[in-house]
Amino acid sequence: MKNLIKYHKNLIKTVKEQMGLSDYGMYWLAFLEGGLTIWLLERIFLHLLKP
Repeated sequence: MKNLIKYHKNLIKTVKEQMGLSDYGMYWLAFLEGGLTIWLLERIFLHLLKP
């Protein structure tokens, strides 16, 4: 588990540096990614469950 946490922290640091984002920018990116994911899942499931 410690290796997974270390890997995730390094991945976040790398993405942050490559994209040139601050911590605040990363928070917004995560928020928008989550919102888009929920919106897509909602659209898919509502379309499949529609009678």
